[in-house]
Amino acid sequence: MASRSGPRLNVFKPGEKGLEQALGTLESRVMQIVWGTEEPLCVEDVRADLSREKPTAYTTVMTTLDRLFKKGFLERKRRGKAYYYTARVTRTELGTNVTKQVIDGLLTTFAEPAMSYFVEALGDSDPSRLDSLAALIERKRKEHDATE
Repeated sequence: MASRSGPRLNVFKPGEKGLEQALGTLESRVMQIVWGTEEPLCVEDVRADLSREKPTAYTTVMTTLDRLFKKGFLERKRRGKAYYYTARVTRTELGTNVTKQVIDGLLTTFAEPAMSYFVEALGDSDPSRLDSLAALIERKRKEHDATE
C-alpha cells in the first residue's frame, strides 16, 4: 500500500456515528470546536465552550488537546505561558484519511471479501455507481499500463 500522509488512527469504531468512529467523544467535540473558529484557541477557550454543555475540567481539556496534537490533528504555538491550537487537518481531509486507512486495512487483511462486498453493496444501494466504478477501474488500468 502507498504511504499516506496525515494523522494516523489508532482505532476505527464502525458502531459509532460521525467523527466518533475515528476519535473519542471528547476528541470529536474538541475538533468540532477548533474547526468552528478561525482563531487559534487556548485550553480555556475550548474548556469554556465544552462547559456550556457539560462541566469539563481544565486538565481534561489540556490532556485532550495535547493528545490531538501528538496524533497530528492539531498544531500549536506558544504565546506566553499558554499553547494556542489550530486544526492541522480539515473535516474533509480527516474523512479522506479515515477512508483510506480503513480501506487499506481491509485490503491488506481481507482483500477478496472486501472487494466483493464493496461491489455487492454498491450494486444494491446504487447500481448506477457500478458504471462509475468500472470507469475508474479502466482508467487505473490504463495509467498502470502507461507506466510499465
